[in-house]
Amino acid sequence: MVGERKIGKNVFFQGGTAFNQGVVAAFERIVSGRVRVPPHHDVTGAIGAAILAMKEKSWEKSGFKGFDLSKRAYGIETFECRGCENLCEIRKVTVEKESPLFYGSRCEKYDVVRRGKKTDMPDLFALRDQLLNSAYDESAQGEPIGVPKIFNMWESLPFWKAFLTELGFSPIFSEPTNKKTIREGVENIITEACFPVKVAHGHVLNLLERGLKRIFIPSVINLRRPSGNPLNTFACPYAQTIPYTVGASIDFAALGATVETPIVFFGRGEGTTLKNLTAFGGRIGRPKKQVRHAFMTALEAQERFRRSVAQAGKDVFSALKAGEKAMVVIGRPYNSADPGANLALHKKLADLGVPSIPLDMFPDVDGVEPDESLDAMYWAYGQKILRAAKAVREHRNIYGIYVTNFGCGPDSFITHFFKKSLGDKPFLQLEIDEHSADAGMITRLEAFLDSIKNAKGRGSTKQSRVRKYGTDAHQRTIFIPNMSDHSYGIAAAFRACGVNAAVMDESDEETIHHGRKHTTGRECYPCILTTGDMVKTVLNKDFNPDRAAFFMPSGSGPCRFGQYNRFHRLVLDELGFHNVPIYAPNQDRTFYEEFHLVGERFSRLAWRSVVATDLLIKMLHQTRPYEARKGESEEVYRQAVGSLSAVIENGNDGIVDMLTQAVQRFLAVDQKAPQKPVVAILGEIYVRNNRFSNSRIIQRIEEFGGEVSLAPVSEWISYVNYLNRYRQSETRLTLTEFLKLLLVEHVQKQEEHRLESIFLKYLRHGEEPSTKEVLKKASPYVHESFEGEAILTIGKAIDLIDKGVCGIINVSPFNCLPGTIASALLRLVQKRHGIPVINIAYDGQGETNITTRLEAFMYQVKDQLNR
Repeated sequence: MVGERKIGKNVFFQGGTAFNQGVVAAFERIVSGRVRVPPHHDVTGAIGAAILAMKEKSWEKSGFKGFDLSKRAYGIETFECRGCENLCEIRKVTVEKESPLFYGSRCEKYDVVRRGKKTDMPDLFALRDQLLNSAYDESAQGEPIGVPKIFNMWESLPFWKAFLTELGFSPIFSEPTNKKTIREGVENIITEACFPVKVAHGHVLNLLERGLKRIFIPSVINLRRPSGNPLNTFACPYAQTIPYTVGASIDFAALGATVETPIVFFGRGEGTTLKNLTAFGGRIGRPKKQVRHAFMTALEAQERFRRSVAQAGKDVFSALKAGEKAMVVIGRPYNSADPGANLALHKKLADLGVPSIPLDMFPDVDGVEPDESLDAMYWAYGQKILRAAKAVREHRNIYGIYVTNFGCGPDSFITHFFKKSLGDKPFLQLEIDEHSADAGMITRLEAFLDSIKNAKGRGSTKQSRVRKYGTDAHQRTIFIPNMSDHSYGIAAAFRACGVNAAVMDESDEETIHHGRKHTTGRECYPCILTTGDMVKTVLNKDFNPDRAAFFMPSGSGPCRFGQYNRFHRLVLDELGFHNVPIYAPNQDRTFYEEFHLVGERFSRLAWRSVVATDLLIKMLHQTRPYEARKGESEEVYRQAVGSLSAVIENGNDGIVDMLTQAVQRFLAVDQKAPQKPVVAILGEIYVRNNRFSNSRIIQRIEEFGGEVSLAPVSEWISYVNYLNRYRQSETRLTLTEFLKLLLVEHVQKQEEHRLESIFLKYLRHGEEPSTKEVLKKASPYVHESFEGEAILTIGKAIDLIDKGVCGIINVSPFNCLPGTIASALLRLVQKRHGIPVINIAYDGQGETNITTRLEAFMYQVKDQLNR
């Protein structure tokens, strides 16, 4: 439904689709009432369009061809225009007694009729590109180095151009994005990533085709901090890892080429950036003095570009006539400012008589006051997009066109917050990929321009309600997502600290129903499931909102997981549960304040329960495939999980005796030979552990004749601790704070070793490697500066290959950022180690294909065992 409108009692269904009685029935089921289909539903839209055309009539003579057009001779032919690299397929329509019509071109070469009156406003996108390339205009007769114009290079090109030139290189940039670039990128990429990643591959290939043997692709982890000092300013994970993933698709060694990749943290200040680039300079034989000079020159060039763009925007913005509408094209510069990637959007707007402004030329964006929504947004471009929404809302005749891409992970959440920031002000969202066509975009633009003719102008937003939960927090039951059996130990740790906690029911088809109803389908699968479980819980007749709260662990990027709790808040508010808190401890200190948890006791008990559950799961997976009596191992395991929760809730140290007894019960299970091949299941933490989301993949591998080694949940917690210490080392910590971090790690490691010692002599794969060891194993494929599950997946894969597993399964939600990156890198792992690897993405839409793939994979795994 549009805006905040509700579905009424009389639902009218028009259009050709209404011929399908199944669709009509589906709508009736959704709206719980009758859907009316008029007798001539297939032409009502055309009649309405004719009526609107009559009302909008502003011409003396109609261009209507006449009702006899179908009786006149016509012909259609196609040809390929070779005027540029786009190689457009042009369609020529010839009608008797009429001039021919052409369509299909990306330029104006064959246009004979203008769609609208061109504005006399200058082409700001062409101006921006000219400023981008001319902010630094020096050159050097040094070694040529190819620089693909991809990702944040559309913003930081002056910096890198100056830096490389001052180091003695002759930087050569890839040619403008065109259809050939896109086609070659699509044909070479090996994972189904977003459109900008495909375009990036095309730009790298463009440089290689031109004979460049040295390619420069920096890994930019974060961008310069804006005002307000947000927690993080991450680049998209795909942008961070493109230097690594592109190597899985393009064999640089075979082409005699090398890739230079400095690791750069622009978001940590100039001192850190200089340190990053000095390290890079040392690797390529440049003295520190020269690197420093190049760095300072690069900063000046980048600042020149920023100032000139801002000034150009102010000049043009101030020249807008009273009442004149203008569009701000909002998005990341590599899709919103690249005419080859966005189908020359600004030119199409100009043809329609509407001026358009690049995001970084819109004057009021940087002046937006930061608030909680901006501080919680850890993607740098996400912050800029939300600032733009707030700025656009305040201007009566300025509207936003949000350019995004199919499969954009960050935007699957940012768009929700963008819409909320705009309030009731309309905007147009354009999702573009390699299949997008000019005609479709023009239609969308025309429809949007029509829709805003009578718009109110300045948007209004609902006032944020002050959340007063009324009931003392200790009187609330905190509901925990049922990701895996680890959730029961976490709930027990809460209860041991005086907080009532319960684990939500396991996900089911009802979960999917509610989850899809309240999401767009672009969000990652775990978000859909956790949303569905939350909605299912609040709609239960026994749910008391005044006595309930939800626990949703958070994160600080760069993965989408850290945005779940913010999205869940929107859903609960939409359902009217404003008074039900969602506690996200990573960034919400109210959790500790309201529950008065010291933190140390809860953390210690929770950690103990996670490690113990991991160990019990290992024993289950090592025993169940060989049990003589089906179901016996599961019985032992279920009893052990229940006993563990009781021990944790009591808060005493009976856990050692309890686990010792559990091990003995596992050992007493009657087992049968022969040895089966071991398959490692790695990947995104929720999907690999949640039985419903992964369609019980562990049991299916066992049914196909394998044994599973599952990456433990404790691995992620240890990694987060490692990251915290690493991040904090970049800031000024007191000695006490630093020692406290070390102490937490030390105590947790001691506790882990204590519990592992009960199981070690019975486990085939021994103790878990440290986080540092995992990162070292992953280092040939991805640098540890890239944070998240992808690096753990790669490092753990190498660890288990070294321990003798016969196959690797990487599971992830469909379109998962870390999962897609890991899929690309595992291609290199597979090539180097000669081991079967399969990547499986789940979205809850069925799995016929997955079953076939698993069967083929297990055939390879068994063959691997016999070698």
